[in-house]
Amino acid sequence: MKLIQKDGIDILIKNTKNTPRMAVCLYFSIDLPEKFAGVYTLFSKLLLKGTKTRSAELLADIIESNGIETSVKCKQDYLKVSTLFLNEDFDLALDVLADILQNSTFEAFEKEVYKLKGEIISDLDSPQIKASDAFIEGIYDGHYYGNSCSKTLQDLDKIQKQDVIDVLAQIMKAKKVISIAGDFADEDKIAEFFTKNFSFMKTYETNSQIPDIFDFQGKNGKDKIVKIAKNDAKQAQIFKGCLVGSQFSEDYPKIVVMNNILGSSGLSSRLFVELRDKQGLAYTVRSALEPLRHSTLFYFYIGTEPKNIQKSLEGFKVEAKKLMDAPPSNIELLGAKENIMGRLEYFSQTNAQIASIAGYDYIIGLGLNYEERYRKMIADVSKEDVSNMAAKYLQNPSMISVLAPEEYLNF
Repeated sequence: MKLIQKDGIDILIKNTKNTPRMAVCLYFSIDLPEKFAGVYTLFSKLLLKGTKTRSAELLADIIESNGIETSVKCKQDYLKVSTLFLNEDFDLALDVLADILQNSTFEAFEKEVYKLKGEIISDLDSPQIKASDAFIEGIYDGHYYGNSCSKTLQDLDKIQKQDVIDVLAQIMKAKKVISIAGDFADEDKIAEFFTKNFSFMKTYETNSQIPDIFDFQGKNGKDKIVKIAKNDAKQAQIFKGCLVGSQFSEDYPKIVVMNNILGSSGLSSRLFVELRDKQGLAYTVRSALEPLRHSTLFYFYIGTEPKNIQKSLEGFKVEAKKLMDAPPSNIELLGAKENIMGRLEYFSQTNAQIASIAGYDYIIGLGLNYEERYRKMIADVSKEDVSNMAAKYLQNPSMISVLAPEEYLNF
């Protein structure tokens, strides 16, 4: 990926010859906690609901009739507005993209608030999502990252249309980047196009007001447990996790390999083999890693019969202890690295994936062409590194969220 900086605009360009569609991603840094939980989500939903020159219906018709894929994604640290289009539709697709960011009216505000409420209520009917929601709220208690679905539901009626309009003003004064991948003849002409037509993408170096959070203290130095009674639940939903080294730390690639060995590699992972195959505890079991700019979350998850709650929690502890006490074998380490590299390769094939990954790395602060450095860091992880990460992080106090019928919550 090549970086062109012109007239205050940062442009990432990847020329992929002989591809029929181009991808453009506009990334905006989010540096302030939400005024109310759900403001950023609501903002992202309203961007495609009409502009001063195009109604929501006209926008949808233009996008659909020309096969243009346009989407808005809002996460805790960034807003991404992206479009994927045939090469010949370059001018039209980018005119639409500029229009929604410069001229959105947010007129569907009340309708979208109502729809978002319904979506959240529907989501929280899922036992797994309800348990996950409580887990996130608990481990990030008091932090912006803990703005859960439940908190959003509580805050939605406090949000005014002006709060959403203010989000647009806020991100326009933040760090930004344009990331494009496709087949084009002249990179300089592409850069000229953006400086002429996307002047609103001028980037600003701002200091994030979202605090770093690297430690979870638990309750009096012990695990913090949230129990959710749902008497009609057929399965117990269990989440257990802690905060680990950030993406910017030297620990991160080692943690990625640890996570793969424990539970993110599917059928070959230790959790799957031990808790599902050998002990028959799980319908679903895994571990996962969720990196954010100011924190990284590692957690175990299992869906199991309610009678197996204590046994499942003990199973997590046992598998973590095994990895602390003895490094993985050479074969297991190699398999984990191959799995990670294979996924990286699979998810960096299309122009949409290339533009998205490069833009994300840049806006988060990982730098240009981070994926190349990341691959080398993964390759350099040793068996001892994996064991050391388990010892360093998995003995810390955990956040535990359990949803089950009330009679099974006495543990």
